[in-house]
Amino acid sequence: MELREIFERKRDLKYDTSLWNPLFLHFYFVIKVVKNFFNSLPETELIIYDFGCGMKPYEVFCQNKKYIGVDIDAKNREADILADVSDVPVDDNVADVVVSFFLLEHVPNPQAVINEKYRILKDNGQVFMLIPLYWEEHEQPYDFFRFTRFGIEMMLKKAGFKDIEIKEVNTGASMTGMLLVKLLNRRVIKILIPLINIIFLKLELFVQKRAQVAGYNLSNVMTFSVIGKK
Repeated sequence: MELREIFERKRDLKYDTSLWNPLFLHFYFVIKVVKNFFNSLPETELIIYDFGCGMKPYEVFCQNKKYIGVDIDAKNREADILADVSDVPVDDNVADVVVSFFLLEHVPNPQAVINEKYRILKDNGQVFMLIPLYWEEHEQPYDFFRFTRFGIEMMLKKAGFKDIEIKEVNTGASMTGMLLVKLLNRRVIKILIPLINIIFLKLELFVQKRAQVAGYNLSNVMTFSVIGKK
């Protein structure tokens, strides 16, 4: 696959988690789960590959780690390797951790990308991914798929991963709140956005806590977090 030229991508973690951000209900939970994953890694020198790295917004959470970004965007100056993420020009068994954040929906061959992650991981290495089930079309025309937990598990097992964990990051409450915010953001009453974000944040937290206590999975899911081991 040839390199692409994608529109300019900017990230500001402070704004991402601002109540004024129309995408607050997305980023609040995403950043929390990403930070928790990186904090769970051993405090040793590790080699981390970020497939579809974009502007590498989460590298800030990887102190004392070698963080290598792979991206297909020819204009991405943050990328360390410009390549198709299904065919990365590195040797086998070189990475301790491979991550990707909302990448699989943008590749025409998600199984090949997961296989490539497995290939470059060392034995006992980890893959960590954020994958959407619900999201509007974006980065057109490079938006191809959405994924259920069962499809994700099937692809990881096919690649050879074990000890697979798939968890909901955010669910229906976040979807509803974001759709309402999007509607209000186009009108004068967008001053209500912080209030709506607070209300639906509390509702999301309540729904997740209730599901956790009851021990069941939520099916109306916005984003999944995925961990697997080689």
